[in-house]
Amino acid sequence: MYRVCSLFLFFTFFLSASGLIGVGGFDVKKSGNHYVFHDKNTSLPSTNITEVVSQYSPNVNAISMWITKEWKGFWYPIETVQKEIIDKGYTPVFIFYWFGDEISLEYIKKNRNNYFKSLRKFTQYLKQLHGQKIVVLNPEYNMFGVEKWEGMNDIFLKSFKMLRGDPQVLVGPCVGDFGNYGLVDEPKEWKLFDKSLYKAAKASDFIAFQEMRALTRNKEKEILNTPQRAFHFSKYLYDTYHKPTLLAYLAISTYGDKGKRIQAEVYKQFIPFISRMQEEANLLYFGIFHYFDYPGHVGYFNAAEEYFGVLEANGTRKPALEYFNRLK
Repeated sequence: MYRVCSLFLFFTFFLSASGLIGVGGFDVKKSGNHYVFHDKNTSLPSTNITEVVSQYSPNVNAISMWITKEWKGFWYPIETVQKEIIDKGYTPVFIFYWFGDEISLEYIKKNRNNYFKSLRKFTQYLKQLHGQKIVVLNPEYNMFGVEKWEGMNDIFLKSFKMLRGDPQVLVGPCVGDFGNYGLVDEPKEWKLFDKSLYKAAKASDFIAFQEMRALTRNKEKEILNTPQRAFHFSKYLYDTYHKPTLLAYLAISTYGDKGKRIQAEVYKQFIPFISRMQEEANLLYFGIFHYFDYPGHVGYFNAAEEYFGVLEANGTRKPALEYFNRLK
């Protein structure tokens, strides 16, 4: 009975909207009518990111927030999320990234109990928020042997059950799109994670995926292939698992002399592809990793990690913003 109710809420919620377009972020700094990256070391007053997107990107109707192993409830205060995000009509998308870069089969088995302890704490946090919420579980888990481990299905299934103690939560796993980015269609690579997902997929509300590129790791052609590859990947996931798809986060860095031009071209190409993804892969959400550049951010893409935004840290709008604002 619960699954029937959950599915009813799921389709009622999404059918009431033309699509969800989201950005990553929470607080920003404000100087008059000018907004900049939320640097805790500046004395400028803070405001929620919804104030910025309501002016700069009116197509945005969702805000994504990352829940890492170090997450504390005060990162995203209940009152702020409720009043500034949910009550203003934005859907909160929580990306539960507990295993993070440390993920491996050994690490999951060793830390399974701590993972569920943190998830239980997060579930109690969610129950205090009144309104629809989306939880994207364990993004990019499909690496270092985990993609071939059937036991990952059990991790997901138990996680789903815990989170669904809140009937306003929609939840699903998130696979990373890995492989040869010179190709736009790579079913042999994408089949590698099926063993870790096929059982959990049947019980999920959606299947999410991600796309990240930067000149520090990718050739220009590989980055420009991103919209076509995202289309084929979403279609593969939909055709394989028969569930709606979410592009949990797109990250195209402007690092390098060609970076801004390449990023703008990728977003421009997504304009026709997003409608195809909605029609042919039941894409329900399109999110971007960072709305503002994030000074000091570290990760796989090295120096390029700081430049995934469509606005610079000082608030300057990048060329890609114009095309991002056309997505709907």
